[in-house]
Amino acid sequence: MFSAIILAAGGSTRMNGVNKQLAKIGDVPVFVMSALAFQHSDMISEIILAAPADDAERFEKMAHNFRVDKLKTVVHGGNTRAVSVRNALLQVSDSCSHIAIHDGARPLITTEDINRVLSDAVKYDAAIAASPATDTVKLAGENGFIKDTPPREKLYYAQTPQAFSKKLYLDCLAKLGTQADTLTDDSALIEKCGGYVRITEMTSCNMKITRPDDLVAANAIYMNRKAVKKL
Repeated sequence: MFSAIILAAGGSTRMNGVNKQLAKIGDVPVFVMSALAFQHSDMISEIILAAPADDAERFEKMAHNFRVDKLKTVVHGGNTRAVSVRNALLQVSDSCSHIAIHDGARPLITTEDINRVLSDAVKYDAAIAASPATDTVKLAGENGFIKDTPPREKLYYAQTPQAFSKKLYLDCLAKLGTQADTLTDDSALIEKCGGYVRITEMTSCNMKITRPDDLVAANAIYMNRKAVKKL
């Protein structure tokens, strides 16, 4: 079974003073909507939430109010993603063979796509949600001029959840030590250790809330999904 780690302790530096985790999609806070998608997965046995240290009780209360019944505990988030993940890993139950790490700021993830990533992680030991690149990507040199144009058909936007065998993840974490603190992507931990990570292509929008305009877009997508379900 899986332990889901939801990261909701970020600083929301590009949100003009708005805490993106507490902003609403419909009537539901962003981080809660993310957690509920995992709540509804039969492959998830527990949820561990990493929240701001000075607001952990509030986040826990909100999660319970919205019936995130698989919530095991709320841990204090750190100054970096790596610290938040480490704090959460300390609370993962021994009975969980795999972990799934998800950005709380990706509230549109569907339970169906979560299950596809988790199933790939069981099969391949490591898998991440990703979407094919839709823009041409340029590799810049140090002088600011284009150095290369990688083939777009081979490029993907890395997203979350990212899921791993617990043993594999912990072994790589121990092997890299403090080097892991500089990584912005959990799958890079496995890559740095020479492991292989499966790409699980998303079937629905899995955007990350980063700027105020993203909230408008996410609400529009959510309302459209809700309307389609009623038809």
